[in-house]
Amino acid sequence: MHTLTSRAKANLPLTHAGPNLVNFWPPLQSHSKSRRGESVWDAPPALAALVKRVYMSMVGTRRDHSVCALGRSGTGKTTACQTFTHALIKQAGTAGENMSVERVQAMFTILRSFGCVSSKHSDASSRFAMVFSLDFNHAGQAAAGHLQTLMLDKWKVCQKIQGESNFLVFSQMLAGLSAETRIELQLHQLSEFNSFGIVHPAKVEEKQRASIAFTKLLSAMETLGFSPGEQKAIWHVLAGIYHLGAAGACKVGRRQFMNFDSAQRASSVLGCEGDDLHTAVFKHHLQQLLQRATGGSRERSGAAESEEGEMLTAAQCLNGMAAGLYEELFTAIVSLINRALSSQQLMLASVMVVDTPGLRNPRHSAEERGASWSEFCHNYLQERLLEHYHSHTFTHTLERYAQEKIHVEFECPETSPAEVVSAIDQPPPQVRAADEDRRGLLWVLDEEMVTPASCENRAVERVCQYYSNMGKKYTASENLMRQCEQLLQCEVKHLMGSDPVRYDLAGWFSLIQNNPSALNTICLGVVKAMFTPRISLPPLCRALGGLEGGSQRSLQRNGTIRKTFSGGMAAIRRHSQCIAVKLQADALINLIRRARPVFLQCVSAKTDNGSFDIPALRVQLHSTQILSALQLYRIGYSEHMTLGDFRCHFQALAPSVMKRYASVFVSHDERKAVEELLVELDVDKKSILVGASRVRTCLYSNS
Repeated sequence: MHTLTSRAKANLPLTHAGPNLVNFWPPLQSHSKSRRGESVWDAPPALAALVKRVYMSMVGTRRDHSVCALGRSGTGKTTACQTFTHALIKQAGTAGENMSVERVQAMFTILRSFGCVSSKHSDASSRFAMVFSLDFNHAGQAAAGHLQTLMLDKWKVCQKIQGESNFLVFSQMLAGLSAETRIELQLHQLSEFNSFGIVHPAKVEEKQRASIAFTKLLSAMETLGFSPGEQKAIWHVLAGIYHLGAAGACKVGRRQFMNFDSAQRASSVLGCEGDDLHTAVFKHHLQQLLQRATGGSRERSGAAESEEGEMLTAAQCLNGMAAGLYEELFTAIVSLINRALSSQQLMLASVMVVDTPGLRNPRHSAEERGASWSEFCHNYLQERLLEHYHSHTFTHTLERYAQEKIHVEFECPETSPAEVVSAIDQPPPQVRAADEDRRGLLWVLDEEMVTPASCENRAVERVCQYYSNMGKKYTASENLMRQCEQLLQCEVKHLMGSDPVRYDLAGWFSLIQNNPSALNTICLGVVKAMFTPRISLPPLCRALGGLEGGSQRSLQRNGTIRKTFSGGMAAIRRHSQCIAVKLQADALINLIRRARPVFLQCVSAKTDNGSFDIPALRVQLHSTQILSALQLYRIGYSEHMTLGDFRCHFQALAPSVMKRYASVFVSHDERKAVEELLVELDVDKKSILVGASRVRTCLYSNS
């Protein structure tokens, strides 16, 4: 703690922690002259060193690498990932017309507008997860980029959380559109009421800031080659969402719009008739009859969707249409970005930059409310990434040592993120009937949602009862998940018990219920014309973006995601909203699992009169298990290469050994050759160890 805080006070917020980095945010003195979130953070020396190390390792091993940022919301993960990406491109250089620093910066500008919101933690807080892959050719230059995204919270566009704005693009559009475009989109007279919380910036400073951001957004679209027709379609869809929010829905009586004038404007900008929009939003059974008459539904059976549609309220139908529109729009924008960054060159290897929404807890902002469904989804994804970090750092490393018959005196930490992950997504047992209640929260929610006369409280009782009984048998499971005194609330101990989050499950059934309105978005005029290439094949998951591309590397990455959504339970339960959250997390982990990872541990270092919040820092550092990781890194043999590679690299230092094993036409005993080479070079035996298939080096030998 003394080392980290001392470096932060000396304007060194980044600190090496073995192979990874610890990032204190916000830095006491920003390296950038512009406002936070609006420009790239200049790479500090520690990050520049990491960029060089990752690049040299990628080129030398010809193996994919990944850089993953972990931490709470508002800890600078997105800024660190963008800075790493720009520094890596400058380190390697670019090849081809489609790849440049300006194009990558334009991509980040577009993603900031369409995927971020303004919150108490940050001016641009991410609400989507992304994997941006930089593909390098055989000359070691960045030749292509491929973006893949996960929109875990599609309801963000229509459900506003206190203290947060809607997606930034709405305020930017309302503040920056020209007078002619406003008239075309019928935004020259804005409604005072909007059920989605989309409002025009009121203050002069906010309006100027939004207008400048909109100008940057237009410039970024031109840089990436968005045609005028594509830009026009984007503004029409966004305006249609705004007018749908202004139209509202009746709370009682028939399912219909509250303001028919705004509904007529929405249908006009979306390029369809008012009756068609009303049918797509509210009258799902008529839509299903039309689909079956014209060739059948692409998704589930029409009868099942019709029954689910009859159970929805008017507000749920309206929200489903808005969420579906924005989901399709965001996926189309990702496709346009990938089109601009693609290349058909043969690639050597890739570096994947993983940026996800951070862990969110209302207590961090001194709020008394319970966490929502969207916060639950993002927190679950953070737990999955922490589990990946724990497995790579401890489990897999110790397993490799055991396979190599290398003895390391180290005790693996008792706590693991896998315990919290199992409490959330543990599938139902298939063998013992006595454990039929042993299911994670996602599975229980999915089962109870389709059970007649069930409710969210029943799901809470089932899961909490199981872990309450487990606490009597196993100390590690005690109070892992408990039911709160308030109705429909439960507490999950995230970050291995150091950061408990209280969730309020009220209204979750309405969010995880299949909403036919979200599926009817592609039937509308402008939307149908814009998304025609994606209509030919049914999507694996509508929240997934970036499943296109013709290069070898992009096809391999897309194949990994398609495999996740096509096998086992995924093929049966694909249309379940709860299971879709788990499958998206599985797809992300499977995508980066085969790459050699580096982790950026981002922590919040809030200062009050120049002092750090030490208790909060301890809680965050506890989840990183930084001391145990450093201990294993120091006493273990972190650097390694195969026996053959080691001999080829260093046999020139011993001419006698090189003479005996120089022939490439004779098979050699590589282990014997390496042992003779080490004897000839008189290498310290404590620093280099020959395993079953690899030579390992201890960076911190006792000698």
